[in-house]
Amino acid sequence: METSFEGVSYSYGRVRALTDISFRVPSGQCVALLGANGAGKSTIVDLMLGLRRPRSGTVTVLGGTAVAAVTRGRVGAMLQTGGLPADATVRDVLDLARRLYGKRRSLKELLTIGGLQDVARRKVDALSGGQAQRVRFAVAMAGRPELLFLDEPTVAMDFRARRQFWQSVKADGNTVLFATHYLDEADEYADSVIVVDRGRVVAEGTPAEIRGDSRLEDALFALTAEEDR
Repeated sequence: METSFEGVSYSYGRVRALTDISFRVPSGQCVALLGANGAGKSTIVDLMLGLRRPRSGTVTVLGGTAVAAVTRGRVGAMLQTGGLPADATVRDVLDLARRLYGKRRSLKELLTIGGLQDVARRKVDALSGGQAQRVRFAVAMAGRPELLFLDEPTVAMDFRARRQFWQSVKADGNTVLFATHYLDEADEYADSVIVVDRGRVVAEGTPAEIRGDSRLEDALFALTAEEDR
């Protein structure tokens, strides 16, 4: 089932966020959407989730519209700003999430996927930043999605948690599109990379091809500077 952007543009008032964006996300692949903060990554994810509509062009998700794919439970999403109910336990949040789907994972599966067994009875507002991210990931996986969107998924995770997270993502075999500004993360875990700079796709290819493209020196330098902060 095709997932793609064709000539998509989007503006926030007079500010142009995306200009004539086109790319494909092949079925079964893990694709990195690589760009510095403000490059347009989050807008792309919002459009693919049906949270925004393009000003021009076509967004196709799993062969149809984004809204249809999300409504039918075929898409899972882990967003940077995903709110979690502060007074609920991790167990309660995951149990609620799974009950929203007919085709759903067990609570035990979700705790294992998120590496959350030891904090299952802890209140969400008592979690570390990395633990909260893992709860968001488990919520995204609750309905056995065919397509998984991850927006800066490993922010606030340490190195060990980041590696465990990607082991869980890869083990499931989903089609994955993840937005990141970590060059090393894209290099290690993505099958292919889409580089976005100032609202445009400036390159596509394997991680090795992207690193070897001399035209991307400025864009990659900006990413390296962000990682060092």
